[in-house]
Amino acid sequence: MLRSWEKAWWGVVVGALTAVLFWQPPAGAVPLDKDGDIKLGVRTYVNARIGTERTHDGVRDPDDPGVSTSATWPRSAAGHLRQNRFFAEVELKHDLDRVRLNGVGPLSLLNDLPFKIRDLSYGLTYRGEGDGIYDWGPKEFSTAREFKRLAQADPPNPFIGPPLFPNGFQQTPYDIYRIRHNLRKKGVHRSRLFQAYLDMKVGDFFFRFGRQLLSWGETDAFRLLDNINPLDASFGGFLVPLDERRVPLDMLRAQYYWGDLGPLSEIFFEGYIAIDNKVGFIPGVPNGSPWALPSQGAPTNDTLSFKIQPSRTFSDARGGGRVVFNLFDATFSLAHYYTYFDTPAVQVFTTQQLDAQDRVQPFIFGINDKLPCPTPGDPTRPDYSNMNCGSPIHAVQTAPRVQVSGITTTFALPQYYSVLRSELAYFKDEPSFQQEDLNPFEFNLGQFTTARRTAAGRRNHGRRLLRDSINFVLGIDRNQWIRWLNPHQTFFISTQFFYKHIKNAAPDGPLYCNQELVDRGICKSVAVRAVDNQTGQVREYPVPNPNRQVLPVYLDAIDFNYNGSVFPKLEPVFISQPADSFLHTLFIGTSYRSGMVNPSFTFFYDWGGAIVYQPALTIVYDPFRFAIDYSILDAHIYKGGSGVSLLKDRDNVQFRFEYVI
Repeated sequence: MLRSWEKAWWGVVVGALTAVLFWQPPAGAVPLDKDGDIKLGVRTYVNARIGTERTHDGVRDPDDPGVSTSATWPRSAAGHLRQNRFFAEVELKHDLDRVRLNGVGPLSLLNDLPFKIRDLSYGLTYRGEGDGIYDWGPKEFSTAREFKRLAQADPPNPFIGPPLFPNGFQQTPYDIYRIRHNLRKKGVHRSRLFQAYLDMKVGDFFFRFGRQLLSWGETDAFRLLDNINPLDASFGGFLVPLDERRVPLDMLRAQYYWGDLGPLSEIFFEGYIAIDNKVGFIPGVPNGSPWALPSQGAPTNDTLSFKIQPSRTFSDARGGGRVVFNLFDATFSLAHYYTYFDTPAVQVFTTQQLDAQDRVQPFIFGINDKLPCPTPGDPTRPDYSNMNCGSPIHAVQTAPRVQVSGITTTFALPQYYSVLRSELAYFKDEPSFQQEDLNPFEFNLGQFTTARRTAAGRRNHGRRLLRDSINFVLGIDRNQWIRWLNPHQTFFISTQFFYKHIKNAAPDGPLYCNQELVDRGICKSVAVRAVDNQTGQVREYPVPNPNRQVLPVYLDAIDFNYNGSVFPKLEPVFISQPADSFLHTLFIGTSYRSGMVNPSFTFFYDWGGAIVYQPALTIVYDPFRFAIDYSILDAHIYKGGSGVSLLKDRDNVQFRFEYVI
C-alpha cells in the first residue's frame, strides 16, 4: 500500500507528465469564431497541500486538569495530505451586437425599440471543484476511523434526561453514517453554473442582469466595503484566493455615467439589488474537514445546530449604491448598501419545559429532537427504532441584514512610483457575541453568576446580539527597483494596515472569574466546589467570566461536576474578541526571465499575536503555471481579532499545477 504522501506525490507527477506529453502550443484558440464575437477562457488546476506540522490535540492546563484547550479534529500528522483540490472554470462570452444589427432572429426586434441598445452581450461561467482527500487521502480524512473513535470515546451522557429527570429526554449518540455522508456531500465535488448574466448599454446607462459577482472597495485578502458577495470557506479558508471564495448572487446591477460637474470629473452612479438566499455560513465547513475552526471540526451530540438563510423575497433583498468621481488627482467613492455577513448571529436555546415551580428546566433535562436514541447495551450506536432523543442544547444561526456605509480614496504619488488607497467603513448591526449568552451553564443554570438573571432564576435562551463597528484600512502600493536583486524588473510592494473598533463591546477581562468580578457583582464566586465522581475528592472548578466579548469558537472546555456528576468537556470557554483589533499585511513580488519566474512573499501580522508567512514561487510557461508556496501560521494561543490565529496548527506546503487560456 502506498502511504498518503506517496499517493499525493504520484498524483502531482502523473498530472505533470501527462500535460507535458500531450501539450501543444495554443493556436489562437481563444476566439471561437472568425469575427471574434465568441470568446472562451479556461482556468484549471490541481494541487497537493501537505501539512508540515502535527495538528494540536488540545493541551491540558497543568494547574487544573479539568480544563483543556480546544483541539483540531481530526488529528493529522506532519507529512499527511491536507488538500488535493481540483478546480476548473470555463468562461464563455458572446458579443451579440453584430447579430442584433444584422437582424438575426428575435434580436431584430430590439432595433425597433424607442431607445437604442448597444454593447449587447452575455457571459456564462461554469465552475467545478472538489477535493480528493476524502477518497485517497490519509485515513483520518478518507475513512470513518476518527468518527468511530470519537463515538466510542464520547457516548451519550447518562446524566442528561433519565434517570436524573424521569420525564426528560436522553442524549442522542453520534450518527456516523449521516455525519460522514454530509462531509462527502459538501466536500468531495461541487459542479455549478457559476455566473450567467446579460449586459447591455442604453444611452448613458449600463445594465447587467443575472447571477454575478460585484466587488467594491480597495482592499486585498481582507474585506471592508467588499462585502456584497458572500465567501465560501469550505475548501481552505483564507489560504484559498479571495476570488475563488466569492459566491455569485442573482442581481440587477446598473451604472449611470454623469460626466463632469464643477471640480468633479468622470462621475458615475452605480446601484444593485440582489434577491438571493445565499450566505457564507451555508453550507459552511463540514465536520471532519481539515480546515474547520478549533473545536468545530469534530461533530457533537451536545449541540444541535439550525442554519436559517434569508428568503428570496424583496423584504430580504440585498442592495445599495455608490457614487464614484475624480477630484484633483484622486478617485473617491461614497457607498451605502445592505448585505449579509459571512459570520452568522448565534442564539443558544435549551428546553422550554417547566418544572413544578414553573421554572425553566435545567438544560440537562434534554430535548426531544426526534433523533435516534442509544441502543440498549451499546449506547454508542443509534437505535433507529426509537426516535425520541436529542441534544440538550440548540444553536440557531441566522443572517441579520447589515448596513455598510463607507468612503474610499485612491490617488497616485508619481514621484514615489506609488499608489495610496484607503477605506473607512461603518458596519451597523453585525453579529456580536458574549460568553454568558453562548454558555447554558450561565443563562440556564444561573448558579454561578448574578449577571442578567431572570426572576425565575433560569432562562431557556441566550441573547442574539448585534453591534456596530468602525473599520479603516490604509494601503500603499509601490514599484521599487532593487537592482542588486533584480536588475531587469522592479519589485511590487503592497502593504495594508487594518483597524477595527467594536462599539459598546463587552469589556476585556480575564477568562475566569476572580475576586474583583465577584466584588463587582458580575460573578457569584471564583470557583465551584464539588465532588469528582472519578476520584471521590472535593475539588474546585473554575467559573468562566460571563462578561467578555468573544468569538463563537471554543478556547477551553471544562469537565464540570454538576450535582456530583461529571460532564466531560461540556462547559465552554470562548475565545476573547478585543474591542480594538489591528492587522498589518505585506506582499512583495518580482519576476525574472521575462515573467517566467515569479517569486513572492506574503506576510500577515495580527497585533494580538498571530503571524502568517508565505514565501511562494510561480513558474510560467504559457499556458501552464507551476506554483509552490509554504504557509507558516504562528500564534501562541487562539485569539480573536482578524482570526488569523484560528488556523495556527495548519502549516503546510502547496504544490499547484495550472492551465490557463
